[in-house]
Amino acid sequence: MTSEEKSGVKAFVQNGRLHFATANGNFHWWLDNRIYLDAAGYIPTESVDGLTSKANKDLEEDDGKFRFSNGAIVRRARIAVKATLYKKWFAEFDMDFAYDEATVKDMYIGYKINDRMWVKAGQFKEPMSMESSTSSKYLQSAERPMPVDIFASGRHLGASLTAYGNHWWASGGVFGAKVDLLQKERNRGDDGYAFTGRAAISPVNNDETTVHIGGYATYRTPDANGNEHRTVEFRGLPESEVDRRRFVDAEVENVNHYYTLGYELGFRHNKWLLTGEYVFTGISRYGIGKNDEEYSLKNATFNGWYASTSYMILGQARRYAADDAEFGPMPVRRKGGNLELAAHYSTVNLNDFHDARAVITGGKANAYSLSLNWYPKSNLLVGLNYTFMDNDKFADAKGHIKADGKPLYLSRKDGIDFNILQLRLMALF
Repeated sequence: MTSEEKSGVKAFVQNGRLHFATANGNFHWWLDNRIYLDAAGYIPTESVDGLTSKANKDLEEDDGKFRFSNGAIVRRARIAVKATLYKKWFAEFDMDFAYDEATVKDMYIGYKINDRMWVKAGQFKEPMSMESSTSSKYLQSAERPMPVDIFASGRHLGASLTAYGNHWWASGGVFGAKVDLLQKERNRGDDGYAFTGRAAISPVNNDETTVHIGGYATYRTPDANGNEHRTVEFRGLPESEVDRRRFVDAEVENVNHYYTLGYELGFRHNKWLLTGEYVFTGISRYGIGKNDEEYSLKNATFNGWYASTSYMILGQARRYAADDAEFGPMPVRRKGGNLELAAHYSTVNLNDFHDARAVITGGKANAYSLSLNWYPKSNLLVGLNYTFMDNDKFADAKGHIKADGKPLYLSRKDGIDFNILQLRLMALF
């Protein structure tokens, strides 16, 4: 055996996580496990009597009446192992077991060209959106704002190059489909593909103040999913996942391709943090005539934005992570931990009336959110969240919610508005 293979291994705990490392520094393994427990109650602003919903096929008996699902869930149950191999190589394997399902999150292999530049391939988050790039363990609210949840592409198979300097950060790559059971199926057709990039500058970044300016873009084609004419769906939950109903939901048929542009701003001064993003999506599509002839349609467009602020009442401020161009981690040093107050407003519009031959009514929604986060230790969170959801008359879960047998937009012109009270318990280990 070589001396490298015989190198001793030491075990240690850092920030509540177990690490193993060889004495010569060539190998390093550590755990990044997470448990999130959520409980939520939904309080509509007016009675929902008379509303019906699409039956839940997973229930043996469902009378089709509309009802909110108050209760508790395991929001995340993540088991992850990260590793550094031969100093230059790195890898991650991350699984989620929430909702009684096993889902692959991150699974990739990478190579460090130098300390500030690396490439990686596998499944991981596309470089889109400051809020999407921020780990869920550092979110200020219970969930990410609606426009980020809907328009940021999340995790896909692909390859990327990332680099950063003292006051800049950039990443770009090419991506395909998600790791999915569909990949086992015959006749599914070609995977879609995407070119995605994000860049940011931080002209001011010191212990007291950080200014972040960034943007991102993606161009993509949808997956075939067994169809000759490709379809793309944009949908999102109302910033809470205990009730799994997606009120805003737009399915667009016969799509050639679509693109998404996003703009980011962030400002931190001592314990204050302000962030915001605007996202715009344009969809190239076509119609199909009576004789199966294709004809052009005007591009459909969706958009959304959010603005958030937080203040660390007790404890140390959130830090700016230059290697990820995001605000997130914070030291928890004081006895009793950190206490943070956060608020945000977000809005998303999935309605499009550019072409009367193919109107899209996916719904529009506004969310007003207030959170109080207590971090007794850096790897523990007790979070309280209140959200008011303001939906328009087209936010009907893709037509699945009806009022007295009629479409919601005809009989309930103010939509379904409701309050959400939510509690989160989180442990990282």
